[in-house]
Amino acid sequence: MPVTAPVSAAAPATSAEVLDAYVQRSWRSNAQRQLDKGVPFVIGRREGIYMWNLEGTHRVIDCGCAGGVHSLGHRHPEVLAALRGALDEGRDTGLWAIPNPEYLKLQDRLARLAPSPLLTHSVVTLASTTSVDVATMFAFRFTGRQRILAYRHGYHGHSGFAALTTGSEVEGIGDYYNLPQSEYVSFFERYGDLDEIAARLTPDIAAIILEAMDYETFAPASKDYFEGISRLCDARGILFIVDETRTGLGRTSRLWASEWYDIRPSMMVTGKGLSGGLYPASALLMRGDIYEKCMNEHAFSYISSLGGNEISCIVAGRVLDLASAPAFLAGVNRVSDYLTARLGEVCERHHNLLSPGVGRGGLFSVNVNDPAAVPGLYRALYEQGVLGHSASVIEPASIKLMPPLVLDEAGADEIAGALDRAAAAAGAAG
Repeated sequence: MPVTAPVSAAAPATSAEVLDAYVQRSWRSNAQRQLDKGVPFVIGRREGIYMWNLEGTHRVIDCGCAGGVHSLGHRHPEVLAALRGALDEGRDTGLWAIPNPEYLKLQDRLARLAPSPLLTHSVVTLASTTSVDVATMFAFRFTGRQRILAYRHGYHGHSGFAALTTGSEVEGIGDYYNLPQSEYVSFFERYGDLDEIAARLTPDIAAIILEAMDYETFAPASKDYFEGISRLCDARGILFIVDETRTGLGRTSRLWASEWYDIRPSMMVTGKGLSGGLYPASALLMRGDIYEKCMNEHAFSYISSLGGNEISCIVAGRVLDLASAPAFLAGVNRVSDYLTARLGEVCERHHNLLSPGVGRGGLFSVNVNDPAAVPGLYRALYEQGVLGHSASVIEPASIKLMPPLVLDEAGADEIAGALDRAAAAAGAAG
């Protein structure tokens, strides 16, 4: 374990110095992860689809987007203008105990844009983790039950009930913190297996929480699977919580991934990108009967000092304007088809190493035929100018890409070119 170094008066000036400072006196594993990947990157300037290192010597296309936080790219000018305008108008975070009209505007906007007419009400929070916490509490109250069903390789947050519903072997922290996970959560193991869901939706389950994709592989849920879950929940009085934290706001070339299915979600989580990457915002949408029972039968059913404040509602409203625009969604679809084809060409050229994976909206994966080659390929891709989202920890071994949804064909060419060069370098090294 490193010896804690004294705090320096001078701020670290280079990526290496910042990473070293983290290792010496801050969140050591966060920096060490980057170093172990061979990605010694600390963000300096950022704009649109690009980020530069602190020194300004290495530029990358952001194909991680913090899981969708920067889905509109970095510092989108219209979202930035909305934030500045809110501040220039003399607004601040207000007082939680005094209603504000911007909250009502956002709630009504979310209801109009919701993937189901049943989702008429919302609770606005500052983070998806908090929205998952609220969804869990509401599910417990509404059903009178106290168990949630979740995917073993899913991710829903890192504190509270959200941490309980996160079963990921890599990112999950239930055992680490000795959380009462087994008391409140059951996990299913195979994404896409409706029979397993049917067996796990036992009478003690209050709700199932699920994304419309397998987070580890980016593979979208089939219609039979997602619609089957919705029917099972309806038949058994179980709430269906769809987590659109990563799949929403245009990520699948529709505003919500739920729009690809004929489902009846009880609640839906949105966040990350709702912030525009500039000011924290998340929301939990729900049916009116759930809202009434959970929010209006107790004077202090849910409160937050900062959640749903004027500034976050204004920023989130502008994000919704941009993400729901038909021209924007058509552009996501067009560039998705283009980049999928370009990645396929790269896979064909390097067929001994790569094979096509997922290509849907702004979600892409490239399968790596030899799992041992994944770390070297990820590092080579960074060196060639693309910072990937992650590598799958389950089969198939793959590199995952989640670029900003403002990506154009020129940016797609850059990504494909970087993968081509990275594959050549990884092949030569192998």
